[in-house]
Amino acid sequence: MSTLTRIYLNPRKRGGRKLLTNPEAMHAAVRSAFPPDIDASSARVLWRADSQGDEHILYIVGPEKPDALHIVEQAGWDTRPPQSADYQRFQDTLVKGQRWRFALVANPVSSKAGERGTRGKIVAHVTAEQQLAWLAQRSETAGFRLLDDAVVVGRERKTFRKNNESSSRTVSLSTARFEGTLEIIDAEALRTTLNQGIGRARAYGCGLLTLARIGG
Repeated sequence: MSTLTRIYLNPRKRGGRKLLTNPEAMHAAVRSAFPPDIDASSARVLWRADSQGDEHILYIVGPEKPDALHIVEQAGWDTRPPQSADYQRFQDTLVKGQRWRFALVANPVSSKAGERGTRGKIVAHVTAEQQLAWLAQRSETAGFRLLDDAVVVGRERKTFRKNNESSSRTVSLSTARFEGTLEIIDAEALRTTLNQGIGRARAYGCGLLTLARIGG
């Protein structure tokens, strides 16, 4: 059962500031909210942190309800526990032709072929025009089409340390936040997109598409 969880974060807490500024730390915190043996075939673990003024909200999608109390204890408010909902129930209401407001933070990149015998390069799209074109190119297979009000409302370049058991390296990530209206052209494909995400860097806060009713 796919779930959607919302957690309010407190940037005045040291843990809140860390999670909001370090995608590696947030990835670790979110992933530890799920057991290691989860079945991610129907829905992978995705997250996105939205900030507007003093309000900071973490959204998590996963194949089951997360045990996220540690995130609240470290980075939120005890009076605002995690709120989880059956995401599949909402997805079952989606049909072709519906229009929804959407929000998405993604990592718009393309693969550039290398010379013979060398690996290709991943090249980030850096202008708003390139980034919007990147999303439009992927929208059909993702189950929707963008309407004319779809725009890039924010761009950011994040640099952080990625650590594992054997090494540590610096990662640079270019992100774009898209907002606007979409129309569903393939409801089943869109359900897959909502559960699996769009593009690269999905472990680091990219790829989670959310929908909201127009005017709601």
